[in-house]
Amino acid sequence: MIFMLEATYPGTRVDEAAKRFLERLKNKPMPDSVKMRDLYAFAGGEGFRVLLFYDVDDARTKEGLDWIADGMVDSLRNIEEYKMAGLVVYPMEEAFAFLGMQVPEV
Repeated sequence: MIFMLEATYPGTRVDEAAKRFLERLKNKPMPDSVKMRDLYAFAGGEGFRVLLFYDVDDARTKEGLDWIADGMVDSLRNIEEYKMAGLVVYPMEEAFAFLGMQVPEV
C-alpha cells in the first residue's frame, strides 16, 4: 500500500518541522513494515507544502499506519499552524484494476 502524507505550514515553522521530523525518526524509528518512498517539498503561497510517500507492507498494514498516525498526531499537537492530510494512493495499474480495466498503452 502507498500512503501519502500532505503537510503545510508557514515558513516560520520550517526549522521546527524539520527538527521534529528528524527527532521522531531517531526516537521512534520506522518499523520494518514502512519504507519512505519519496519526499517532495514546495515553497510559496502561505509557506511550505510537503508530500511524503510511504510504502506500507500489506501484510502489516495496521503496524505501519499506526506508526504514521502517531507521527501525524505528534506534528499536529506540537507545531503551530501545521496542517496535514493522509491518503491511501493507488498506482495506476491498481486503480484501473478496480474498474476491471487494464492500463491503456500510451
